[in-house]
Amino acid sequence: MAKRKSIPDTTKLRLWVKSAGRCEFKGCNIPVWYNGLTLSEGNFAEVAHIIGSSKDGPRGTNQSEELQVDFNNLMLLCQRCHKEIDDHPERYPIELLIAWKQEHEDRIEIQTSYPEDIYKSTVLVFKVNIGDRTVPINIEAIRNAMLPKFPTDHRGIKIEENDFDRMATPEQWQSFAEAKIKRKVSRYLEEGIDDVKIKHISLFGISPMPLLMYLGMCIGDTVPTDIYQSHRNIENTSKTWSWQEGSLDKANYCTTVERKHNSNIVFLKLAISDSISYDKYKNIISKDSSIYQITIPEPSPHFLKSKKQLENFSYEYRKLLNQIQAKHGNKCKIYILPAVPVSIAVESGRVILPTKDPEIYVCEYYGDYEGFRVVLQIN
Repeated sequence: MAKRKSIPDTTKLRLWVKSAGRCEFKGCNIPVWYNGLTLSEGNFAEVAHIIGSSKDGPRGTNQSEELQVDFNNLMLLCQRCHKEIDDHPERYPIELLIAWKQEHEDRIEIQTSYPEDIYKSTVLVFKVNIGDRTVPINIEAIRNAMLPKFPTDHRGIKIEENDFDRMATPEQWQSFAEAKIKRKVSRYLEEGIDDVKIKHISLFGISPMPLLMYLGMCIGDTVPTDIYQSHRNIENTSKTWSWQEGSLDKANYCTTVERKHNSNIVFLKLAISDSISYDKYKNIISKDSSIYQITIPEPSPHFLKSKKQLENFSYEYRKLLNQIQAKHGNKCKIYILPAVPVSIAVESGRVILPTKDPEIYVCEYYGDYEGFRVVLQIN
């Protein structure tokens, strides 16, 4: 049996640098230069072979001897993860470990290749229960979605409420929005975090649509903001908030005028996630109201996949608001009927111009029996 080759120090050094001294097992990422329990410093890393170091070892092949000291065949792991992959090679095949190594090292390269200030962002997590359901937002998914940006600090901004009553009166909706959203956002934008001014926001939100729109209006365009979208049909839960690369960027948004009168009451249907038929809002509309709509050929909750699609919506929406104001005047009142993904809800509020646009109200949908109800004034 041939003697196992010794891995050169230069290769080990390269592995430490490329991995940033962290375990490359996906989801582990712990530092391996100190003991997390005792906090004593030292080398707690192990160099693992992707293709086994011997033909008879875990994931061994005819190339084992040839690749014993090849950098591309080595991973820096903690002791626990090294044991895991070698005890269960069937769970951790060669292709998977190669992908994990590449993903980890690419992430480190991205995060260390750019000026610090440009790629730092303040995370804003906005969660309000929808009925009796509060949806968690995975921290790893947030970090993956933000790359190549990364959080400015471990805290960020959190606006959370688990006991909101969406059956509340419009006055209660308004009071909640002003107290829980407007005041907090204004304070953070004015004072920053620990007296450090906020230069960029990465926003992750799940809540009733009117509150998301109100949040977007409060942020506006005062601070550059990236808005993220939760994708329901993603198997990898660490990627649920990542924009899906390779998706079609084109969005066939269709703007229509369903009914036009000279009155100052305008209804704007945003039918992206679902269609909005007349019976859903007939209880709140008058005969002389005008009705406009932005929709797509086949409304679906799975439609929005790319950031470009969100940008395209923003352009069409802003253009339509301008057209409505030109036709109906700045004294008109616009009532929005939203059936949209969360990111479009935020963007719908964010592009509103407080001193230019007419009064804008948002409706909440209460099912086929009650339909839409006006619940919140945005501006």
